[in-house]
Order: sequence, then C-alpha cells, then structure tokens
Amino acid sequence: MKHLALATFITLTTFGLPGIAPAQELTYTPDDAALMDACLEPIRAAMGDLETTPAKTLPDCIGAASDTCMGTPEGGTTIGMSQCMARERIWWDEQLNAHYAALRDSIDEESFTALREAQRKWIDYRDETCAFEYTFWREGTIRSIFYGSCMLDTTARRAIDLEGYLGWMN
Repeated sequence: MKHLALATFITLTTFGLPGIAPAQELTYTPDDAALMDACLEPIRAAMGDLETTPAKTLPDCIGAASDTCMGTPEGGTTIGMSQCMARERIWWDEQLNAHYAALRDSIDEESFTALREAQRKWIDYRDETCAFEYTFWREGTIRSIFYGSCMLDTTARRAIDLEGYLGWMN
C-alpha cells in the first residue's frame, strides 16, 4: 500500500494535477531534445520537398524521447515511466507555446482571438480527458501511465496542429 500511495503522490506532483504543486522542477534533458530533433528534422525537410514523400509523419515522433527513456533502468519503473513521459510532454509543450507565439505574431487580430479561445478550450479538453484517464484506471499504479500517456499524446498532437497552421503561412 505504501508503494501505491508513493506512486500516486509522485504522479500527482510530476504532472501537476489541479491544486497540487510539483515536488520538483522536471524538465527534458539535452538528450531528450536531441532525440526529438533527430526524429522530426528529416520529416520536416521532406515535407518541404514536393519530390519526396516522407516515410514518417510528425505524429510518428511522439514518444521518441520517452520510449528511449523508458528503455533505461531508471525509466523501467512506474514512476520512471511517468517521469519519462512528463519530460517529453514538457518538450512538446515548449514547441506548442513557440508555435502559438509565432501564430500570434503572424495572424490578424480576429484570427488570433479565435485561436486564443480555441486554445483555452483545448486546455480544458486536455485536462478533463486526461483526468478521466486517471480516474478510470484508479485501481492501480497503471493510472499514472495512462494519465502521462494522455498528457504527452494530447499535447504533442496540439503542438503539431499549431505547427501545421504555421506551415500554411509560408
């Protein structure tokens, strides 16, 4: 029971569920960023070349860093897996924020107002959807894995969506 309580506490503090402050600052590592860049850059380059069809798409890179992290001894535990996914989610969140800022600076006021409202609703959607995952799987520590996966996947997909809008502007 102590392990379940500890895993639950770490999950809650790692992912910052409402009303709970993170126990420590968790961020991605330079190796995480390098893995993400190595996965994404060839795809982005191929997307700009009308003669080439990319073998992979941007969503294929979701998990590139966290999967590698989970293959290490530290990432092989429930807590480790949760932290691996949280690190990559933070990386994708930075991408999302950069794309949002670039769009804010590039689109007209009416479009940005619509984007801002959509983004606020998306945040609510992400939080509620992933909270459901956490509640649905409440019978064990697997809940933290499903929650972390939901947060990572949902954040990454939104970052990719916003990047797509930027692509249409070029």
